[in-house]
Amino acid sequence: MDGNGKPPENNGLISRSFTSYRAESAEDGMGHITGVPIVYEQPTDIGGWFEETIARGAVEEAALKDVAFFFNHDLYTKPMARTRNGRLSLEAKKDGVYMDAVVNLKRSDANDLYIAIQDGDIDGMSFAFRVAGEEWTDLDTDYPKRRITKIDYVQEISAVNYPAYKGTSINARALSDCDKRALDAARVQAQKDKRKEEPQEDVELEKLKAKYLYGI
Repeated sequence: MDGNGKPPENNGLISRSFTSYRAESAEDGMGHITGVPIVYEQPTDIGGWFEETIARGAVEEAALKDVAFFFNHDLYTKPMARTRNGRLSLEAKKDGVYMDAVVNLKRSDANDLYIAIQDGDIDGMSFAFRVAGEEWTDLDTDYPKRRITKIDYVQEISAVNYPAYKGTSINARALSDCDKRALDAARVQAQKDKRKEEPQEDVELEKLKAKYLYGI
């Protein structure tokens, strides 16, 4: 939060939700919540606008240095754990990013969340991140594909109420402003690249005409 008690501005951050974590047995008033908040190479639908896949290795350790663990992205509350105090660990592996959060069950909010996860009432995860590298295909169709090749910053991960899919799938939610801007920018760039290629195609066509019509 900033000095006025407000959460930080969006700054290009977008979020995705998954359903893969669990609460483990508590010891000495502390509980472990483990899971896989970020998965690689799993295409998912983003609001019906485009398909998205996070490429294997898109998240490097440097992007995971200052991450907090919340419930439902509620940045107005205190985080349940965070990497800077050593109670949240995140590890980038071959198939995704794994987490282990140690929560203080003496806190009523942490204890309620812990019990809800154990009971299976809450089984979703989400994370807020910033895209640093991406590849777009099929931009001339109604359903393009986005492949995120690099994530340079993960702000927070959250337990969430309503994941759209079971397993390790991303929540089908409304397209965010960041997603819309990314899609629009990709389409504009694709049009620019296409215009750059067209003159060269015309030159090659004229050469072929000259070759077959005039023997040049």
